[in-house]
Amino acid sequence: MRHVLVCLDCSELSKQVLPYAVSLARSFAAKITVLHVQEKPPVDCSAPMDCFEWEMQKSEVRRYLNSIKTDIGNDDILVTTELMEGRPAEQINFWISTHDVDLTVLCSHGSNGKSQWSLASTTQKLITGTQSSILLIPAESLEKRDPDDNKYTVSFQRLLVPLDGSCWAESALPFAINIANYQDCEVVLAHVVPEPGITKIEPLNAEGLALEQHILDYNCSVASHYLNQIESRLKSTTNISFNTSLISHHGVSHELNKIIESQAIDLVLMTAHGNSNQPEQFCGKVAQDFLAHCKVPVMLLRGQMSQPEVSFKHNYSGIESTLRLPSQAVS
Repeated sequence: MRHVLVCLDCSELSKQVLPYAVSLARSFAAKITVLHVQEKPPVDCSAPMDCFEWEMQKSEVRRYLNSIKTDIGNDDILVTTELMEGRPAEQINFWISTHDVDLTVLCSHGSNGKSQWSLASTTQKLITGTQSSILLIPAESLEKRDPDDNKYTVSFQRLLVPLDGSCWAESALPFAINIANYQDCEVVLAHVVPEPGITKIEPLNAEGLALEQHILDYNCSVASHYLNQIESRLKSTTNISFNTSLISHHGVSHELNKIIESQAIDLVLMTAHGNSNQPEQFCGKVAQDFLAHCKVPVMLLRGQMSQPEVSFKHNYSGIESTLRLPSQAVS
């Protein structure tokens, strides 16, 4: 993980993701790009856009980006800025696909503030439509941040890595270990035991109940052995403190959020796919559901997309070339 992209819309809410981006960039010795997309206003066919006003807005954004670069740039971290024009989701996705971005940092909401929707539209589009790994910072978690904390530093005390027994889920472990080594924090390994898949058209008889309990006991036994193996293997190679959590299935998202609350988790690291891996999708259903309900930052890690047709390396810079923009306006 060598390149971290931070997407800001110039709102105070989105700017609060910077401490997380800086802390993780330092953990991985990565460079940071701070990106803003200046969104084009609704088209008015009766008159061209005001060229002077548009350029003034761009100048203000450049000053804003440069002030951030000055604040967080130092000897141990390289910071660059980028200003684009157009529709945010499309422009961000294009920039990601053409600049080898490893991690994109987003706030769940931006300039419009929190709403009844768990994710803003641009954030939702990027989660389900870009190949970069995502660090999603819920607006709710930013409200709990102590204003007296260091401006561009955040400390993690406890990380959560959900594991379902698949190699895909386990691929989040090296990233968690890297962060834990840098931050000197604890890693919690969690497994949600699946419910027995028994058809319940009618109430279960004694035989059905016994079978259901037998399957549940078996799943718990296998899962417990699995977590103990993972913990033992990790403890033999690192001095990081590990803890395991085995819970029954009453909805994966619901159970993981209970662990987050009960164990005071600061950051979740999970992969976009698990056992039901569908590599043609950018994000599995379990991950999507969890992101929509999680109250702490989540690092969603993606593998390589196996289907060539899902590569979105298109240039969106001319997507609105028919509009009467400043460069095309006639005085």
